[in-house]
Amino acid sequence: MPVPGTPRRRAARGDAEHYAGELAREEEEIIRLPEAEAQEVRDIFRSYGLTDEESATVVASLRQRPKDWVTFMMHFELGLEPPVAGRAWQSALTIALAYIIGGLVPLSAYLFQSDAHRALVLSAGVTLLALAVFGGAKARFTGVPVIRGALQTTIIGSLAAAAAFGLARWIS
Repeated sequence: MPVPGTPRRRAARGDAEHYAGELAREEEEIIRLPEAEAQEVRDIFRSYGLTDEESATVVASLRQRPKDWVTFMMHFELGLEPPVAGRAWQSALTIALAYIIGGLVPLSAYLFQSDAHRALVLSAGVTLLALAVFGGAKARFTGVPVIRGALQTTIIGSLAAAAAFGLARWIS
């Protein structure tokens, strides 16, 4: 479980604070600068191909409902969604589980080999295979060509592992 003040928790708190700050700014702007905000709404609709005349009804309607107007601006102007309660915990647990599983992959070789050098070679091979499989699976879900995703993840993971190994050798 994350400890108060850990980076992930600070990030979640930072997201909530950022959202609250932008919300307050938008609320102030629709009161102080209603014409400028109405023009921003028209500009948003124009980016979707609507004319000012076509968007006039929506602009007039939003002016009558300030809370909805602010929500509209948060979503369509700023691309912000309200923070979801509990998402930080879910993200923290997911990250923790991924670190545990990810850490077990290279360490698993040492469970099956008593010779440290052989275990290191096996660990490198198992890790490369795991990186390729993970990269390919991720690519499949994101629409990137599977081979490209597998190679990218394998290369980046290999460089990170080599840097960590080199740093550890340099320090010891």
